Amino acid sequence: MCEDAKRTTPPNQVPVVRKATVSDLENTVSVHVASFSGFFLTSLGRKFLFEVYRGFLESDSGIYLISALDGSQIGFVVGTMDPGGHFKQLLYRRWYRFILAGLPALLRHPIMVGRKFLGAVLYRGEKPAGIENSVLLSSLAVSPATNGKGVGRALVESFCKEAESRGASSVYLLTDRDDNEPVNQFYGKCGFRLESSFGRQSRRIMNRYVRIIAPRNNGHTTTGTSS
Repeated sequence: MCEDAKRTTPPNQVPVVRKATVSDLENTVSVHVASFSGFFLTSLGRKFLFEVYRGFLESDSGIYLISALDGSQIGFVVGTMDPGGHFKQLLYRRWYRFILAGLPALLRHPIMVGRKFLGAVLYRGEKPAGIENSVLLSSLAVSPATNGKGVGRALVESFCKEAESRGASSVYLLTDRDDNEPVNQFYGKCGFRLESSFGRQSRRIMNRYVRIIAPRNNGHTTTGTSS
């Protein structure tokens, strides 16, 4: 048999961004764990993370996209059109599942985890003042093996397009200010501008970024940074 006859069609090497389905949840959790190994949310366990991302999937206001390469998930982005309402409803409807999923971590570290749970109950997305129709980009993660290959940038652009198609005029996000320079630079390159920095009770300093994605519906054109 000649060599050409032995060759098969090469796999698709271009990642595809699409809306997530229920079958993507477990793989999203795996990407999260690999990307955020030292974070508190990760320490609460896979079941807890599963409930968090299922909340975005099942919410009418949720945006949940994944990047897949040859059928395998290599990244994801989630957010919500209604930051305050999303987290309030998520806890109202699924509080018992979060308690059960986070119980092992709560038993190991009752004070620390209890304080974090209280913060989660009160969390409403920390939306910037004076900016209407702004969507929260809550979490973005890319498999460490594909870092630097444009996967994160493609997810951000797809997220912004989805948000704009639903009537949003801007997207905002929060990330750590300190010891986080690559991430801060990444969002700057994606067209986000630093709107403010503020401290949390945990002593973390957060940077809040905003990207304008469409003119406001008031007859005046708003200019955003380019991507």
